[in-house]
Amino acid sequence: MAQILQGRCRAMNEVVYRGKKFNVLKFLTTLPNGRKAIGEIVDYPGAAAILPLLPNNMILLLKQYRVPIGKWIIEIPAGTLKPGENPLECAQRELEEETGFKAKTWVKMLEIYTSPGYSNEVLHIFLAKNLEKGVKKTETTEVLENTYLTLDEAIALIKRGVIKDAKTIIAILYYTYCFKHKV
Repeated sequence: MAQILQGRCRAMNEVVYRGKKFNVLKFLTTLPNGRKAIGEIVDYPGAAAILPLLPNNMILLLKQYRVPIGKWIIEIPAGTLKPGENPLECAQRELEEETGFKAKTWVKMLEIYTSPGYSNEVLHIFLAKNLEKGVKKTETTEVLENTYLTLDEAIALIKRGVIKDAKTIIAILYYTYCFKHKV
């Protein structure tokens, strides 16, 4: 049972689906307005995502094939938290596994709820700087390649609708407007 739901839902004992990466839970709760609600929640352990920053205003992104949408997309490296793993450890592991790079400097940018209407997932987004070569260890279910863009190029791709991945758009724009411009 998801800890985030404990104390708020009475009948959380029904697991509708138990999967490799997430579960689906059925719940019964009383809403703040006093009404009862029955629904389902995707119970996800959380994830970490990384915006790898290179010299000269360059960023390292991935071109990755995503089976659920049947398309190649451009996105930042990311991965699911393993049991007992903290978000920074996950980010460090995923950066090296997916890109073949390690970072000497890590900055936590923000945490977001990816889809709070149906999931309890929290995504931790990090900035990774001072990159050095590591060892790429792509999972058998991943088809991806490194892509290098300037921030301006990435923002132009967001504006044109080429970059459609939400975590990537959030990370790039958040970095650009809250870190780079010190807003």
